[in-house]
Amino acid sequence: MQMPRFHCLRLPGALLIAASAFLAGCASKSILPEHVPELALPRSVHVIQHGAETPTQDAMLVAQKEAAGVLRWSLFDPLGLPLARQLLQDGQWRNDGFLPPNPTARALFSALIFAWTPQAALANAYPAGSWSQILLPDGSYQRQLQQNGRTHWTIIWPSGTSPDTFNVYGVDGLRWQISPLKETP
Repeated sequence: MQMPRFHCLRLPGALLIAASAFLAGCASKSILPEHVPELALPRSVHVIQHGAETPTQDAMLVAQKEAAGVLRWSLFDPLGLPLARQLLQDGQWRNDGFLPPNPTARALFSALIFAWTPQAALANAYPAGSWSQILLPDGSYQRQLQQNGRTHWTIIWPSGTSPDTFNVYGVDGLRWQISPLKETP
């Protein structure tokens, strides 16, 4: 008697590969400074995320200092529902609460640390030769961070705007517009 063949036996292997790829993506490490500089916190900003294959998303971000050496980052949708909550401690991101990992939010948070690092502190925070800042012909400022020979983030402060208004361009094609939150009574 011939035993039936079950083709579903291949499924666990495929699931294992898919799960490994998913976890590798979740575990991908954002570029963080070697030494977290003194940042002007707390800050609350309006974030507009643009992506080629994703709809534009509005959000509010709050970054604040907690205990010594701990930074709390919280991203909310326009209704106030949390999208991401992360703590940066000892050079590592960790979840704050029960939200699932959000690698896009971690990338944004890491990019904002780079953007908010005072120019005088860049040399102590990031490896020599990994960053640059220039004045563009139109009067805008551009700051870039390199990783493995390619540009990872580009930050552009448009001419004639406040220092708190800028754009972050990521290696993955995402762009975030950052501006101060408008306070209403």
